[in-house]
Amino acid sequence: MIPSEEQEQMVVCQYLDLRHLSYWHTPNSTFTKSWSVKARNTRLGVKAGIPDLFVIINNKLHGIEMKRVKGGVVSKFQKDWIAKLNNAGIETIIAKGATEAIEFINSKLKEK
Repeated sequence: MIPSEEQEQMVVCQYLDLRHLSYWHTPNSTFTKSWSVKARNTRLGVKAGIPDLFVIINNKLHGIEMKRVKGGVVSKFQKDWIAKLNNAGIETIIAKGATEAIEFINSKLKEK
């Protein structure tokens, strides 16, 4: 059985907590049938495609878009945001599973 993207991301968050790294997840999806809530969120700046996690490692901000090990699809909006963030100097990756995300985090921790 392949873990869900949510399960993979929770593992990464647990790892980040263990390493005492500062990070956040922007709850960018609006799971509601209310058009007024969706419209309000849009006015407040909710944008499709924002990476799942932002992590500060060695005083640098990094983005991580989480996907399942198998079956995860990167949307056009995600590709666009990843390109914009990388061009702005915020290294952002697509991690297929918690293992890839943790390997990326560890590689950044080794850079000083």
